[in-house]
Amino acid sequence: MKLLIVEGNNEQTRLQRGAFGIKPYHLTFQEMLRTLLPKAQTDFAFPADSTSGLPTVAELKQYDGVLWTGSSLSVLDDIPDVHGQLNFADEVFESGVPFYGSCWGMQVATVVAGGKVALSDNGLEFGISKPIEVTAYGKESPFFKHRKTPFTALCIHFDEVAEVPENAIILASNAHSKVQGMTFDYKNGSFFGVQYHPEFKPSEMALIASFLSEKLVKSDAFDSLEEVQDFCYLLREQKGLPPEISDYPLHTQEIMAWLTHITGE
Repeated sequence: MKLLIVEGNNEQTRLQRGAFGIKPYHLTFQEMLRTLLPKAQTDFAFPADSTSGLPTVAELKQYDGVLWTGSSLSVLDDIPDVHGQLNFADEVFESGVPFYGSCWGMQVATVVAGGKVALSDNGLEFGISKPIEVTAYGKESPFFKHRKTPFTALCIHFDEVAEVPENAIILASNAHSKVQGMTFDYKNGSFFGVQYHPEFKPSEMALIASFLSEKLVKSDAFDSLEEVQDFCYLLREQKGLPPEISDYPLHTQEIMAWLTHITGE
């Protein structure tokens, strides 16, 4: 199986976070795929860095699937880092290769396919999500029918899907964001994505929380820096975490279900 991982952050962000010990998201995805599909071949694309050197539509057709990571960017920003990703996502749909996206990846796919993304009225959803319910459609979906609901997941997002693309089906929802899981067809391709981060491990979430600690307090996600550090400790030590978060195969099961679906196994 040959898969393309698309990094959502630009080089500057990757270097800045890397100095803090945070792994670039494309490497997090690669590590996850090595766990889920040890024999899969993975390549990378960096459309936030430059539009040159990206796979063409013809070259994209050589892949069995494309997985799009999260990002610190907002799709609402009118900047080259965002435009480059939107344009490349359009080419992914043109190629017809199955397309998966976590958080930012779902928001990029949504905008390209004619939907809308907006700043959530509920502010930041960070750390452990509010309980997520699988919809009636989701319970019939190959991507969510295995889920026991409600469930929680690791997450970080200010923006959310405000208007789904034409023919989209909402598969999961929670009190924070109506669209927590969604699938749709666009051009020659099919898309499945979630608003949370199945690929994250608690230890990775702890690093991100520590890195963003001041911003998290300013955004009222936490009352103090001490509270952030207490949360980081619980994540690192996996104390009191729901099993669907502490058990990595359970946390990644939507992505595994998508991989199984696109291979027809």
